[in-house]
Amino acid sequence: MAGLHRLLALLALALGSVAVSEAEDRAKNAELRSLPCPDPQDISPCVCTVDLQHSMDIDCSQVESEDQLAQAFSSYIPFPHFHALYISGNQHLKILRNGDLGPASFERIYITGGVLEEVQDEALSQSYPTASHIDFQANNVSTFPFHELPLFTSLVYLQLRSNSFESFPVLNSDTLQEIVLNGNLFGEIPLDGFRGVKNLYHISVSGNDVEILRPGTFTNLPHLRYLSLENNQITDIPAGTIEFSGGGGSSLLLQNNNIKSIATGSITGINTGHIYLTKNSLVVLEEGVFRPFLDGGATLNVDENPLGCGCDLAWLITNSNFMALTSPAASCYDGELLTSLDPTIYADLC
Repeated sequence: MAGLHRLLALLALALGSVAVSEAEDRAKNAELRSLPCPDPQDISPCVCTVDLQHSMDIDCSQVESEDQLAQAFSSYIPFPHFHALYISGNQHLKILRNGDLGPASFERIYITGGVLEEVQDEALSQSYPTASHIDFQANNVSTFPFHELPLFTSLVYLQLRSNSFESFPVLNSDTLQEIVLNGNLFGEIPLDGFRGVKNLYHISVSGNDVEILRPGTFTNLPHLRYLSLENNQITDIPAGTIEFSGGGGSSLLLQNNNIKSIATGSITGINTGHIYLTKNSLVVLEEGVFRPFLDGGATLNVDENPLGCGCDLAWLITNSNFMALTSPAASCYDGELLTSLDPTIYADLC
């Protein structure tokens, strides 16, 4: 009888061990899945991660085709709202097709550093109400559904730097605050280019082939605080072209152009901000143009311009406050620093 009891005890112990083992396996599987993420095997090669606030990110950088991306998002996704989508450095995905992201919506979308050429209409439709940041920088995108921008009711940031847009897009959005179009291929900015995006405070269109700025292009933008037009082919800035909101700390980047003339009243509202005109073709710093900037406390960087340094600069050289706001490396055409010029000469002879 004692032997029977020992046998039953051993059997119970074995069954208990099996149950514990099965429970441990289930726990490991649950941990692998990391709820609320989908099953990792279903979305592979995409990888889902979740933080303590149950905010999910999904990284699909390793997908090898449009079809594989579509397959991942056609699997069972119990919680389709994600914080962010990442596809970085992918050398296979050329088209983001309508439907490829399935029912998933995102707050932030980053498809960067790859070979993407086209974003189809409605490819991001599930994210119309949720997307706040869209970043497609450093691809080959030439086709993008700009006409859908008004449908993105939470969008504040659009990054399209270093792509292949040949013409300036039509922009309309009541929410967009920051747009980056650097390093594309368009040669002009239409007069109405920014009229449909009144809430912008940050505009970057550097590194294109823009030659002409039209009066009114950057006016009636009540929140504008940052404008980058560097590394273009601009030669002149006519009156009434750029109007900042008037708040402190605004920045205007115009370096590495071919600017020869700036009209009086061409730039207003810069106040206590920063103007960068390094590496241009200015021979004269006209008092009517530049004095209002310095009177308002703005700093002025005019390094590497062929300044003549005649009596036209007397208003600047003889004013120590203005000189303190001017870049110390600014020089005349012959390399002599403005800071080394004798203000008494200008006071006596000009």
